[in-house]
Amino acid sequence: MTIRARLALIYGGAMVLTLGLVGALVWWQLGAALRTALDQTLEARAGGVLTALENQGQVGLQEGDRNGPAGVDLAMYDQAGRLIDATAGVPAGLVPPAAGLTMADLRVGAATYLMRVAEGEGGIRVVAIGSLVAIDATLDRLARSLLIVGGAAALGSLVGGWWLAGRALRPVAAITHEASRIGATDLTRRLPVPPHDDELGSLARTLNDMLDRVAEAVRRQRTFVASASHDLRTPITALQTELELAGDERTTPDELRTAVRSAHADAVRLGVLATALLDLAAIDADGRALVRTAVRADDLVAAVVRRVVPLAKDRGTEVRQVAEARLVRVDRVRLEQALTNLIVNAIAHGPRGSVVDVTARIESSDMAGGSGQQLCLEVLDRGPGIPADLTSRLFEPFSRGPQSTLPGAGLGLASAAAAVRAH
Repeated sequence: MTIRARLALIYGGAMVLTLGLVGALVWWQLGAALRTALDQTLEARAGGVLTALENQGQVGLQEGDRNGPAGVDLAMYDQAGRLIDATAGVPAGLVPPAAGLTMADLRVGAATYLMRVAEGEGGIRVVAIGSLVAIDATLDRLARSLLIVGGAAALGSLVGGWWLAGRALRPVAAITHEASRIGATDLTRRLPVPPHDDELGSLARTLNDMLDRVAEAVRRQRTFVASASHDLRTPITALQTELELAGDERTTPDELRTAVRSAHADAVRLGVLATALLDLAAIDADGRALVRTAVRADDLVAAVVRRVVPLAKDRGTEVRQVAEARLVRVDRVRLEQALTNLIVNAIAHGPRGSVVDVTARIESSDMAGGSGQQLCLEVLDRGPGIPADLTSRLFEPFSRGPQSTLPGAGLGLASAAAAVRAH
C-alpha cells in the first residue's frame, strides 16, 4: 500500500472515529435529556394527584387528572394493591408496584414505559407512567441521521485525505522521478528542492549534497584511472622497446647492455609505481582495519629518520627530530610510510643544505566520546611553499606541481593523507 493510500485511510479513520464519538455523545445526551424531562413530568403529575387527595379528602382521580399531557397516564392503588381508579390510557395488565419502589422502567406487552410512584397516607399509591415510544423513535431517527451524515463525512474525508496526501507528497514524486534519471554517465543532475523549508526540503538538500560527494568521488576515480594508465603506459612502452632492441640480432654488446640497464630502470619504476598504487588502494579499501600496536613516539620518528638519512646526506640536508617518549597505539607500518613520504618530499623540494624539523607530541583533543589525547606529527621544511592553485588538490593521487622535475608519480602525499584519514 502506498504512503498516499495509508495517509488517506488514517485521515478518514480519524474522521470516522471523531464523528462516531461525537454522534454517540449527542445521542446519549439527547436520550438522557428526554428521559429526564419525562421523569420530571411523571413525578409532578403523581405528586399533584396525591396532594389533591390529601387536601380535598376525595378518593379517585379528578376530571383534571384525566386530561393531562398526551402519553402520560395515572393509576391509583390502595394499600392492598387493588386498583382504585385509572385513566383510559393505562395498559391492561399493569400490576401495582412493589412497596418502596419510586421509579422504574416497565415493559407491558410490546410497549415500554417509564414509571413514577408517589405514596401517601393510608398506603395509597399513585402511579404515573409515560410511554417511551416517542423517545425511542426520536433516538432512532437521530441515529439514522448521524449514520448518514457520518457516512458522507467519512467518504468526504477519504477523498479529501487522498487529495491532501497527494498534494503533500507531490515533491516526493518529483524527487523520485528526477532521481530515477540520474545515472553514472550523468552525475550533473540534481534533485529539485521544494520551495518550503520543511523536512522534504532538508531531505532534497541532503541528497544533493550526497550526489555532489558521489560526483566528486567518481571524478577523482576517473582521474586516478586516467593518470595511472598514463604513468603505466610510458614505462611499459619503453620496456617493450628496450626488450625488442635486446632481442634484435643486429644489436651490439654495448647496445645490449645499455638496453638491459634501461629495461631494469623501467622495471624498477614500474615496481615502485605498482607498489604505491597497491598501498593507496589498500588504505582506501580497508582504511579502518588498522593493525594497531603500542609504540613509543620517539622510536617511530627515529626509525623513519634513519631510513631517509642517505637521501638527506646526498642533498646536504639536516633532519632534526623532537619526539616525546610516550606510548601511542597506531598502525606502525602505515604511519611510518606516511611520515617517510612527508620527510622525503620535504628533503626533495627544500633547498640543498637546509634543515627539516620532525616533531611528534601528544595533544589534548575533543573526540566524539569526550575529551582525549592524540598524536600530532609535524614536518617543517624550508622549501618554496605550495602554489595556491595546488593547495585544493594537494593530497589527490597523481597531483604534481607544474614546475616539478623530480621523479615520482604524485602518489606520496595521497598515500600519506589516506593513512592519516584511516587513523
